[in-house]
Amino acid sequence: MLSGSGGIFICPKCGNGLEPRGNSMYCSEGHCYDVSKNGYVNLVLGGKKDSGDGAELIAARGRVMEKGYYRALYAFTRRAFAFSEGDLIVDAGTGDGSFAGKLKEYFPSATVVGTDLSKYAVSKAAKKYPDVLFAVANSAALPFADASVSAVFSVFTTLFAAEARRVLAKGCRLVRVTPGKNHLLEFKSALYDEVRLNAEDESVPEGFVREGTFRIEDVYVCVGGEIKDLAGMTPYSVKTAPCRLEKLYAQPELETRTEFRVDVFIKE
Repeated sequence: MLSGSGGIFICPKCGNGLEPRGNSMYCSEGHCYDVSKNGYVNLVLGGKKDSGDGAELIAARGRVMEKGYYRALYAFTRRAFAFSEGDLIVDAGTGDGSFAGKLKEYFPSATVVGTDLSKYAVSKAAKKYPDVLFAVANSAALPFADASVSAVFSVFTTLFAAEARRVLAKGCRLVRVTPGKNHLLEFKSALYDEVRLNAEDESVPEGFVREGTFRIEDVYVCVGGEIKDLAGMTPYSVKTAPCRLEKLYAQPELETRTEFRVDVFIKE
């Protein structure tokens, strides 16, 4: 899919535009970035070899997404937004690529790009969603020119608002999706004797105005090994005592609410 990416990405070394040529991408300064056999490009300079989420977490996340974890969030996205030809949509911190895949499904004439620090995640996502452009990239240094992006989605990942502001065109949207206060309440209740509700982010990033805040609620049911998958894509799998995790995994079924808080901001 990167064969149609001319003019979308910029070179992380010099900031000039990248153009595909054969199995690589080049800028006017001659800097070269190879395109993988799965069709993504790595635009991270240096850094650790295995940055970002690992294989187990990405695999667990993919299985949970296939079970409908984001079902209500997807439905909201489809009815709340409208993108068309010429629009560039970025899913920053795309993970397994499932959200980026849905964006392309709902808005097929727009260009959708998923970026993530995890080379493993991007490789898997590029193979599964060939109509989406994927790049290994840091959300703190997005590989897009100033004011070239129509929308940035940050879904359950670290938001670098200043960088989103840089790449977004004036009047375009930043969409921040975070856990609502009751997100996974029953799941946490099965792990802990005392449960704290999630703290919600009420802030408005500098250079933006709030267009709206929305709460998307649903119920997620997991059976058997699916419970371990749900835990595996959350911080609780590493922060919780093994004995409590084993007790959770022994349950035949778990039903828990999901609550997504969606904050939509407009770049001033």
